[in-house]
Amino acid sequence: MISLIVIVGMLASRLNDNSFPFPFDRKTALFTPAEKNFQNLVEQAMGSKYRIINRVKLADIVSIRNGVSKRAGQTASNNAHSKYLDFVICERESMKMLGVIDLVDTQGKGYKVKKDWFVSGALEAAAIPHIRIKVKANYTIDEIRACINSRMLGNKTAAPQVKGRIIPAPLVKARPRATGALSSTAAHAMLSKDTPAMPRQLSANQVAALPH
Repeated sequence: MISLIVIVGMLASRLNDNSFPFPFDRKTALFTPAEKNFQNLVEQAMGSKYRIINRVKLADIVSIRNGVSKRAGQTASNNAHSKYLDFVICERESMKMLGVIDLVDTQGKGYKVKKDWFVSGALEAAAIPHIRIKVKANYTIDEIRACINSRMLGNKTAAPQVKGRIIPAPLVKARPRATGALSSTAAHAMLSKDTPAMPRQLSANQVAALPH
């Protein structure tokens, strides 16, 4: 009888111990609101010919090259198993991988704000297109479609029809580094030469780029 009490006591203590092998609770949601909303937009932008897969392990889409030493291969493989991509875009019929997308949350908990150089290097070495996109509430389907087509699929698309002066990021050219402040003489010369061009330039400079 005493032995039975001791055994029951040991089992009870193990259940309350932090070393219990299954210390899990169910999560309230599989994806964050930003992930869920962005996936809906990507699916609408890409259409039925493509499939969007969430949270794919880097090790599932890359492999170690032949000729790499066992030690270097094992280290790289371990690192790849600990890295995840937010979205992978594939052709629906063949499941051929076309590229990956990571969301960058600069307003929340700093999710993926800093570029992971191991992930970027691995994807570049494997020739897999990689887009990092900042999280925001007012993306349009046309913006996302244009970004994916130009940055991932290599397709040139026409500018989407949007209200106001919003310009999709893939169509915005970066300002040259050598560009500085204009003198009053240069400014008057530009205005007299091509006055209608100024509003378009100001509009482009005011728009934040979609990819990060």
